[in-house]
Amino acid sequence: MLGLQLFSASLIFYAAFACAVLGISILVYVSSRNPTKNTTVLDDLVLGERQKNSKGYTSVIDKRKFLGAIGVCATDLRPAGTVTVEGEPLDVVTEGAFVKQGNIVKIINVDGSRVLVRQI
Repeated sequence: MLGLQLFSASLIFYAAFACAVLGISILVYVSSRNPTKNTTVLDDLVLGERQKNSKGYTSVIDKRKFLGAIGVCATDLRPAGTVTVEGEPLDVVTEGAFVKQGNIVKIINVDGSRVLVRQI
């Protein structure tokens, strides 16, 4: 029984040692790949490109064109819901008040994808 425990302990030790040697080898390889460049080890792991709106990459549709527009509630706003503005449905949030379907609201603030409305 003692022999089996010693074998298990030595197996774990050798496995940990092999992982450490492998990790150090990978670290040395990555850090010495381009010695002329003033970089860190993690620069090879980080994406260097940026996706810019000017190149057509957008994560949020720009809704600032609706700022100040008047719309009709397509659903009840409790405080979130849908409003139809210029024939286009928009997901909106009120300032906190409940607004019934069919009421008129004005868009008072646009912050990213959050559109804030107030009942008129």
